[in-house]
Amino acid sequence: MADTPTPDASFLAALTTEHFVQQTAISTSISEMASRTTIYIMALSSALVATGFVTQSSEFFLPFVAVVLPSVFLLGAFTVLRLVDIAAENMQAHIGIARIRAYYRTLGDEAAFQFSKEFGRWPKMTPNLLFVLGLSWRT
Repeated sequence: MADTPTPDASFLAALTTEHFVQQTAISTSISEMASRTTIYIMALSSALVATGFVTQSSEFFLPFVAVVLPSVFLLGAFTVLRLVDIAAENMQAHIGIARIRAYYRTLGDEAAFQFSKEFGRWPKMTPNLLFVLGLSWRT
């Protein structure tokens, strides 16, 4: 442990703050995904129930379907696009946390044990992920 440099306290505080920010981003993205999905499912089910009621009147059925179906389709398309965007943001936050935890493992033998892959949830270390994290195969 004598050859391991002692990290600056302000650097560790900044690293801990960044870890907390990434966790908050993950929590927020999961919450937003759940909210958007719920809104779309509620709109879709409401449109189906309303379509069931409107089928009783052939006079109103065609105009209703002409307005409601494209609206539900567009809402669904925009929801899926946003969910993909949120999932990408979520993955970036997970990668940031993985990079921070990889640094924590370099703080000493005890840190390497406590922050080891066996004690946490880790993405599979592929060459692409290692490149993104700025690590080598030996890390």
